[in-house]
Amino acid sequence: MVSASGGSGAGTGAGPARMWRVADLGGLELFRATISEFEFRPHAHEEFFLALTEDGLARPTYRGERHVIGPGDVIALNPEEAHAGGPPAESSWSYRALYPGPELFGKVVAEFPGDRRGMPAFGADVVRDRAVVDRLRRFHLLSESVQANRLEREECLVEALVLLVARHSAPVRAPRSPGREPGAVRRSREYLREHLDRNVTLEALAAFAGLSPFHLSRVFRSAVGMPPHAYQTSVRVRRAKSLIRAGLPITVAAAEAGFYDQAHLNRHFKRILGLSPGRYARDATDG
Repeated sequence: MVSASGGSGAGTGAGPARMWRVADLGGLELFRATISEFEFRPHAHEEFFLALTEDGLARPTYRGERHVIGPGDVIALNPEEAHAGGPPAESSWSYRALYPGPELFGKVVAEFPGDRRGMPAFGADVVRDRAVVDRLRRFHLLSESVQANRLEREECLVEALVLLVARHSAPVRAPRSPGREPGAVRRSREYLREHLDRNVTLEALAAFAGLSPFHLSRVFRSAVGMPPHAYQTSVRVRRAKSLIRAGLPITVAAAEAGFYDQAHLNRHFKRILGLSPGRYARDATDG
């Protein structure tokens, strides 16, 4: 992980810019910043450029026109596509960006029928799509935490990019059906149950299941009713519950079940079971 103000961050207003790479996603580069009194000069990237506005306004220029970008808007630019600009005078712009390369988008395109060799092409002025925005933002936030669930992070990215290509690339197209793949789903569930203490990656899980990460994410959700990371969390809570019932201290149960600490267990235990581990331990003892 590399932190930097970055050349594009010079002149930022509220707080320093940050750029870093996600090593286990092929070095995918991420960036976030709040800028004011600053305007990017015309430039282009070798990779795709996806920028999600969290707050404020921007008036970037690309595809021959100046655009007005607000909260929830996504800029989706193709490789080598020139762009410039920044927030209006006396305004600020807070945004999160990622720079996926052709290799990553090649995996996305493999989820669509027909010719899978070409890259998607984005041509809209701005992408306004709540489902894409929510997943991109969640992915970005999870990528800032060393304790993040890697399965959840990768699932958010997979879903965001598939939706982005399906709904907003030219031409618009439908991804292939996820199918049932019962054997792959069964193997995936077994793997997650047997590796509760590991921060499993979607790539490792998919390799074990015998599917691509993108396809497994969609197949698993379709068959199980929840994504792999949610299933893993539910199994971890189930395991912690049984350990607490057996009399183990909550801190020990948390570690044995694969949680970072007791606070991590508390959060998920209550979300799934409706009460805290401490209350469950007292009730189990009283009973």
